[in-house]
Amino acid sequence: MEVVRFGRAETALGPMWLAETDAGVAASSRSRTLEAFLAALRRRFPGARLEADALDGSWVDAATSGGRLPPVDLRGIAGFDRAVYEAVRRIPAGETLTYGDVAALVGSPRAARAVGTAMGRCPLFPAVPCHRVVRASDGWSGWGGDPALKRRLLSAERRGGTT
Repeated sequence: MEVVRFGRAETALGPMWLAETDAGVAASSRSRTLEAFLAALRRRFPGARLEADALDGSWVDAATSGGRLPPVDLRGIAGFDRAVYEAVRRIPAGETLTYGDVAALVGSPRAARAVGTAMGRCPLFPAVPCHRVVRASDGWSGWGGDPALKRRLLSAERRGGTT
């Protein structure tokens, strides 16, 4: 039986729920209740045993300061969303692409809104650096998270520092 380990970790973004499998980061959340977090894991990994564990959240700090992104487990994620998350993970630290750019990268150049929807439900921030995807109209907005945090993360990445 597969095991999905989960726990609460202190990170540069504050306390987060994290989940991992042997393949990599399976989920992360800054705001969900434990019940909602576990329910989402059960949907993505039916039949897996969810096991509380002390997880190391140091990858969050590295990922939010432009460092290396951790491996991720994308099982249970719809094909289009998976393609979007893989494309977004290839955006270099400190750089941005528009929703339309990402749509073109995944072979659906007219699907900018669908990219936005996929980003809005991404269960893997910051292992998938959602903050690097922006609206074409202003080059900043379009992220479901805190806009001030988005600016802070991009600024930190551009200078190679910490959040």
